[in-house]
Amino acid sequence: VASWTRDQALGFRMAIVHVLSVAMLLVALPSARGWGSELAAVRSVRTVRAAPVKMAEIAVKNFEGAAAGECNVDFKVAKSGAYILQRKVVAEQANMRLGTASSKTRSDVRGGGRKPYQQKGTGRARRGSSRSPLLVGGGVSFGPKPKSYHIKMNKKEKRLAISTALMSAVPKMSVVEDLDSHFDMPRSKDMKAFLDRLSVDTKNNEGTLLITKERHENTYLSARNIPYLNLRTLDNINVRDILKAKKVFVATSAMDVLKGRYGAEAAASA
Repeated sequence: VASWTRDQALGFRMAIVHVLSVAMLLVALPSARGWGSELAAVRSVRTVRAAPVKMAEIAVKNFEGAAAGECNVDFKVAKSGAYILQRKVVAEQANMRLGTASSKTRSDVRGGGRKPYQQKGTGRARRGSSRSPLLVGGGVSFGPKPKSYHIKMNKKEKRLAISTALMSAVPKMSVVEDLDSHFDMPRSKDMKAFLDRLSVDTKNNEGTLLITKERHENTYLSARNIPYLNLRTLDNINVRDILKAKKVFVATSAMDVLKGRYGAEAAASA
């Protein structure tokens, strides 16, 4: 110790102080008030779990728009509902992008192999090609190239996001009887009259989502030309359409499938 230099002695003292401060922090940490809940909250920030299933009642209407009873639903809801819904919407919008935008660099543009003018003696800047990004008709610097914007989500996480969105749409949701037998021929006028009977504000183009079990050709063609009506089948529902719609109507057969897929029975078997 007597042969230590000044810097060595100072480093040894700093190490002792650091060890003592860490030891005091470890002793005081368990007794700190409120630390346990904060640490638990930090651990659970990115954890997505299903909350206890809650029961809700939805009005059932017939094809004439009259009340025909009530339907009980109990879809699963995520504890961090806003977080998982935001992730699902971002993933859906990103996966809609084709990623086909492409531009040509100076090596992709045709021509430009000959040196435009001599290196020296002209007083101009040195040029080796007429396809430089600095010139008109040249390539593009750092332009877009084909790429994938795909965002992956786990299958259970996707299902939990859809069930959470469906449960959040219960206040604006109604169950209607199956429409296949009521549309013998494609006619948009009949579909608009049906929406009017369901109290949809067709004059102000109120956004409406209609979920059916399977695609029926006449029903699809009748709804195709109505801009504010979004007709979706069970194999093509998504969180973005559910949250965006002002009113949601679910066919009876589709609701039975949704209960089996996202309801209490599915939560118990998972």
